[in-house]
Amino acid sequence: MNRTEAGGLVTEGNLFDFFHERVESAVLHQRAPVSENAVYYLSSLLAEQAHREDEPEEEGSATLVELRHRAVLAPGAEAVSLWRKLGDRSLLLTGFFREHLERRKISRDYCAKMGETAYRSLERLLDARNGGFAEIFAELAERYPACVEVIAEVRDETRERSDTDIVRLYEEWLESGSPRVAERLRQLGLVPTRSVGSG
Repeated sequence: MNRTEAGGLVTEGNLFDFFHERVESAVLHQRAPVSENAVYYLSSLLAEQAHREDEPEEEGSATLVELRHRAVLAPGAEAVSLWRKLGDRSLLLTGFFREHLERRKISRDYCAKMGETAYRSLERLLDARNGGFAEIFAELAERYPACVEVIAEVRDETRERSDTDIVRLYEEWLESGSPRVAERLRQLGLVPTRSVGSG
């Protein structure tokens, strides 16, 4: 297989197959309550992002809240496109590009709420039009935290980790207490512990 690097991602062969295998593995590992349709969607999203080779770009210079405002005001198909961009960007930022949020001092909870709202709005728009994707966006909204954790595990498995990355991973564990992050630290040879009296 051909081995390529894209934006810190190490990929082999077909990008969709690469990510599909890792998303499926993360879902099984976490026993995440997501359907095969959601696995397919997350795999496609990660493959598309890898082709862009960088963090999700802002829509023009729009912030998440500006993009949401445009989606609220947009008619029909344009609204569908904008809500999907907002949902996908929020999901990638919360799951894969957390450092981007930290650098910009954007709350992960705020970004997650934007993503859930976007996918819920898509569900309503597409359901009203008898669209076939309403169900998948309903699932992405309802199980957004599980989807974030799946994407975060794929990130951990596909990125080459420097010492700085490991420190960030440890800081993420201190903040979230995530069992997935704790296990990843153990795999890297670190035993995550909290000092007495820490939150």
